[in-house]
Amino acid sequence: MNAGLRLWEMQKNQGTGLCIGLDPHYDPRGPLDEAFYRQYSARDFRTYSYFKSLVGGMPKTITPNIFDYERVTMFLAGVGGYMAEVADAAWQEGIRVFKPQIAHYERLHPFGMMLLGIICQGTRWHAAEISQNCFLILDCKRGDIAESQAPYYEAYLTDLDKEVFPGSYGQFGFDAMTVTTWMGEDVLTPGLPFFRNGKGAIVVTRSSNPSGTTFQDALVNNDDELELSRAQGSFCLTPEVLMRVEDLLGKFQCSAHEVMLYLTSEFSRKHDLDEKGVSPLFSVMGSTVKMESTFRELRPGGIALVPGFGAQEGQFENVMPLVATAGALQGHLGILSSSRAHNYPWMEKYGGSGDPKQLKSDMARAIAAFRKQEKEAYAAYGIAYPF
Repeated sequence: MNAGLRLWEMQKNQGTGLCIGLDPHYDPRGPLDEAFYRQYSARDFRTYSYFKSLVGGMPKTITPNIFDYERVTMFLAGVGGYMAEVADAAWQEGIRVFKPQIAHYERLHPFGMMLLGIICQGTRWHAAEISQNCFLILDCKRGDIAESQAPYYEAYLTDLDKEVFPGSYGQFGFDAMTVTTWMGEDVLTPGLPFFRNGKGAIVVTRSSNPSGTTFQDALVNNDDELELSRAQGSFCLTPEVLMRVEDLLGKFQCSAHEVMLYLTSEFSRKHDLDEKGVSPLFSVMGSTVKMESTFRELRPGGIALVPGFGAQEGQFENVMPLVATAGALQGHLGILSSSRAHNYPWMEKYGGSGDPKQLKSDMARAIAAFRKQEKEAYAAYGIAYPF
């Protein structure tokens, strides 16, 4: 089963399109400071012991005045302990789709990637204990020429039982990862072996950040006078391609993100990636932007990753045109992503109790509230709720 079908089955099993980020925000001058995370260190002794051994083995040429071994150990173990509690609280409420943002781990020096691996493996082991599955998405927005892009897929999508380099196996085993294809389809081509083996890629198309509109919504014209190399010529955005997009949409000019939607569908089609009409290539369509019906017209078998719920205050009414009304995805709206509002549901600004010790009950409240809003949005749009 390809990534799109697996994701939809997982969402139906969890009874919501909600996807929860696992993003350890750190603010040295705010509530999520070092002390906040350190209090969780002792709650997961195995994680603490692992990092104590790891950090203690760092070369002694790193002097104590720039590397405090005990503080680093306590902080890393604390972050791991807290994020494990977040994942567990969400798991108890039925959530099986998670999306870590790699930036929050990369800034933790080499330990961050090890911490991310621990969180991924812990989530999968948790699923295995009760004979269930989960769907893990890495938000990393990688996009490069083929020779550089291939290692990204190998690093993040390789399963835990497959070798990455001699003697070392997959560290993460993500089911899908975000990519930026503004460099062209070279970004997707190296992933074909993974896409044909159940993995997916999520193309950043129309993002939730305000400045994304600058280029994503710009109207596209073909430059007939552009001088291209022989290799570039085969990828030229021809008038014929623009006419096909415009014909599908029934309008004179199309935007850059609409062309991207069409090209993503075409790539999936020409490489025979679709299964039951569903593609393993998804598209980012932010919930802070008012959507039209163009997504379903250009990506009938596509799945949208819909970020911006929660802290960015994305609205269901913006994205209901994304709902599939027919086919294997009938009733599917998207991967409805929320990070901060569900990583820290106890915060009062997210409707919480204000007490981190109430994480479990605040998580239950936040997920129940999201399900209620989701169901109401379907009803308001006149679409049967698929869960």
